[in-house]
Amino acid sequence: MSETESTPLEPGTDAAPDPMIPPVVAADPPDSSPDSMPPDEPEPPMVLESTPAPPDEPLPAPTPEPVAPRRVVMRIGGATDVGRIRDHNEDNFVLADLTREKRGGDEVGDELALGDRGVLLAVCDGMGGALAGEVASQMAVDVIHAIMQESSSPDDADEFAQTLVTAVQEAGARIFLAAKTNRNQHGMGTTSTVAGVFGTTLFVGQVGDSRAYLFRGGRLRQITKDQSLVSKLIEAGRLTEEQAESYEHAHIILQALGTADAVSVDLSFIDLRRGDALLLCSDGLSGLATKEQLQEALAEIDDPAECCQRLIDTANDAGGHDNITVVVARFDGDLPAASSDDEPVGYHAFVLSESVESPIVGSASSALKMPALPPPGSDVKKAHSYPPHRDDRPKLGDDLVASSGERGAGDDAEAAVLPVSRAGAWVGVVVCRGRGRPARDRSLEAPEQRPRS
Repeated sequence: MSETESTPLEPGTDAAPDPMIPPVVAADPPDSSPDSMPPDEPEPPMVLESTPAPPDEPLPAPTPEPVAPRRVVMRIGGATDVGRIRDHNEDNFVLADLTREKRGGDEVGDELALGDRGVLLAVCDGMGGALAGEVASQMAVDVIHAIMQESSSPDDADEFAQTLVTAVQEAGARIFLAAKTNRNQHGMGTTSTVAGVFGTTLFVGQVGDSRAYLFRGGRLRQITKDQSLVSKLIEAGRLTEEQAESYEHAHIILQALGTADAVSVDLSFIDLRRGDALLLCSDGLSGLATKEQLQEALAEIDDPAECCQRLIDTANDAGGHDNITVVVARFDGDLPAASSDDEPVGYHAFVLSESVESPIVGSASSALKMPALPPPGSDVKKAHSYPPHRDDRPKLGDDLVASSGERGAGDDAEAAVLPVSRAGAWVGVVVCRGRGRPARDRSLEAPEQRPRS
C-alpha cells in the first residue's frame, strides 16, 4: 500500500491527528450571568451627508411673518360760524382723507377707515382786515392740503411728519409773498393748527394760538402750546392762569403764517388709544368757553358734527365776539386701550430725524399745481342771523386804542406786526389782532431812566 492511500477507520474510533493541521481549541461557553456581561458600547453617531450650497449662492434669509397694520376707524365733523359781532368770517378749516383723495365733510363722510396715506385736519384763524383774513386762512388750508395730497406716499411716520411741517412752512411763505405783492392784502396772516393722523400716531403742527385738545378717559387736556404773549408770561411766572383770563393783551400772538417769510412750526405728537377724541378750535371758542364746557360737550355728545354745533352754540351764548371754528374727530377700531403705563396726555414735542428747511417761494415746491381757490370757508360756512348793521354793536379794536393817541395801522387793518422788547433788548415780533395799535405793555420794557435832579 502506498503512503498516500488511507485506511478506512473503524466505527467509534478517533481519527489520528494530522501533523500538518494545527489543533483546534474549543472556546469556553460564554458566561451569561449579569455580573460577567461586558458594558454596552455606545453606537457611533449617525452622520447625514448634505450637499453644501455653492459659495456664490448664499442661503436665503428666513422670511418674517407679516404684521397686519391696525385698523383705525375715524368719525369726523367740522363747522364754522361768523359769531354774533363780526359781519364776515375769516376762519377756515379742512377735513381730508388723503388715501381716497376726498376733501370736505360731504365727500369724506361721517366715518372712514384710516388708509396708508393718512388723514388731514386743520383749523386756520385769519386776520388782516376786509377780506384779507379770509384770503390768508383759505390759502393756508388749500396749500397745506395740496402739498400733503400731491406728495409721495410716506414710508413711515417720520416722513409723514416732515411733509406736514413742510406744507405749513410753504403755506406761510406763499401768504407772505401774496401780502407783499398786493397792497390790499398787506399785513394779512393766519394761525394754523394742523393735525395729521398716520397709523396710530397723531401729529399736530402749531403756528399761532388756535388749539388742539385730546379727550381721553373722561378728561380733556390741551396738547398744543399757545404761541402768544400771555402764554410766555405765564411760563415766565409773570401771570397766573386766573390773571391771564382778563389780561388786556390776550390778543397778541408771537407768530402767524404770512407775517414773515419763514415760520417755526411747533410739532408735537401723541399715540392714539381706542375711544380718544380730538378737538381743534380757533380762539373764538377757546377764548369764550371754559375747559369744563368743552369737556362736558365731548363727554355727552358722541356724534362729531352735533358736538361741533353744541360748542359753537356755547361760544355764541357767551357773546360770540369772534368767528368760531371747531373740528372734532373720534378714534376707534383696533387701537390699544388706554392704560396706566401710557404717557400722560399733554404736549409732547416730536423731533424729526432730519431738519426741515424753510421753503423759499419760487423753489421747486412752489411749482406744484395748485387747485383753484374755492370761496372762503366753502367747506362749511354758516352765517349767523345777527343783524350786521346795528349801530350799537361794539366796534372792532375798541379795546386796542393806543394810550399815546397815535394812529394805528389803519381802519382796514386788523393785524399789525410790532417789535417786542424786554429789558431794553429786542426779542422778536408780535402779531396784534384788532384795529389800531395795541396799548404798550410797560411790563415788557426797561424802566424809564430819569436824570437825577
